[in-house]
Amino acid sequence: MPDSNARVVAATAVALGAAACVLASRWARCVLRRRASVELLYFNISGLGEPIRLALTLAGQPFVDRRVSFDEFQQLKPTLRFGQVPCLVVDGVELFQSAAILRYVGQAFDPSGTLYPRRDLALASKVDALMDQVADMLVGRKVYKYKSRFGFPDALFTPELTQTVERTWRDETLPRHLGFFIRCLAESPTGWLAGTRAPTVADLLLACVLRTDVANAAPLPQSLLAFVDAVYSLPAVKAFKQAEEAAR
Repeated sequence: MPDSNARVVAATAVALGAAACVLASRWARCVLRRRASVELLYFNISGLGEPIRLALTLAGQPFVDRRVSFDEFQQLKPTLRFGQVPCLVVDGVELFQSAAILRYVGQAFDPSGTLYPRRDLALASKVDALMDQVADMLVGRKVYKYKSRFGFPDALFTPELTQTVERTWRDETLPRHLGFFIRCLAESPTGWLAGTRAPTVADLLLACVLRTDVANAAPLPQSLLAFVDAVYSLPAVKAFKQAEEAAR
């Protein structure tokens, strides 16, 4: 009996300690949200800035949505690490690369812990993999659109070659990758890619990419159209987009 009581006490202590850690983490995020100065630098388009805007919105984090012109970007480019945007500035610290920024937003500002489930390593890895899969889906398109970034001289891509690469990506590569996401959604008990109770940053990234890059290249299957609509029908996202439209 004494041993049994000791085990109960130990288990209770562990549970209380874990609960205290969770509460402390949430409190720290709430303090950061109240105090942080956050500014997003990106063009006045959706692109890679859109999922970050939506993530900050869903996290309830106020931010300055600084939309730079192309001329302004050319002036800023030499001062930016990697010479590109999006750039998220948090209390004067510049953060780069969209997937890394999305993970940061989920960990630093989301009190619910659902945008990026960092406490569940396996689930966090699944979210990471989904974002990497989105990036893989777009590689072919980016190569023919941004040749020099990938080490291809413009002279190598004749108009005929560019058309061939674009057609191959649209007709062969893209449908294969879309099939991966269609299967994820079909197997999900919640309608979100990772099976989470609420959308993660992977859902935001895919929905934004499907709504712009992919929808402009090819018709979307009905299941993916419904998925995009689910993301953009979230009350906070809907309110953000309405305010964005009103500001134009």
